[in-house]
Amino acid sequence: MAIGTAANGAVLTGRWWDATDRWLAPVQSVLGAVLLLAVAALAVAVPVAAMAAGLVWGILPGVVQIVIPDNTYRLISAVPGVPTDLDHALHSWLSGGVVLLIGALLFGAGLTAVLLRRRLAG
Repeated sequence: MAIGTAANGAVLTGRWWDATDRWLAPVQSVLGAVLLLAVAALAVAVPVAAMAAGLVWGILPGVVQIVIPDNTYRLISAVPGVPTDLDHALHSWLSGGVVLLIGALLFGAGLTAVLLRRRLAG
């Protein structure tokens, strides 16, 4: 949800001629960032959840993009109920490495929380 919201906000920044989109783009980008921050902060309480989120929503799609880049847009557009603009936004972030980066950061936040717990407990 967070990645989709932030990606859609990034795509909307190109539509500055429309007053509605002018404010919607930064609001969506900030909302997506806040949601990602919440997931990363939850790593303190449930590190495995942050690691799973990073793996499922970032690292695995990033690896798919690296291995079969010609098919990723088709896979994204096959998801039912996703508007075409959001398909383009998600594919842009996926092909640009943003999704992989977010996944690695979330996985790293969870892993760091696990390691710190073990260090503090031991």
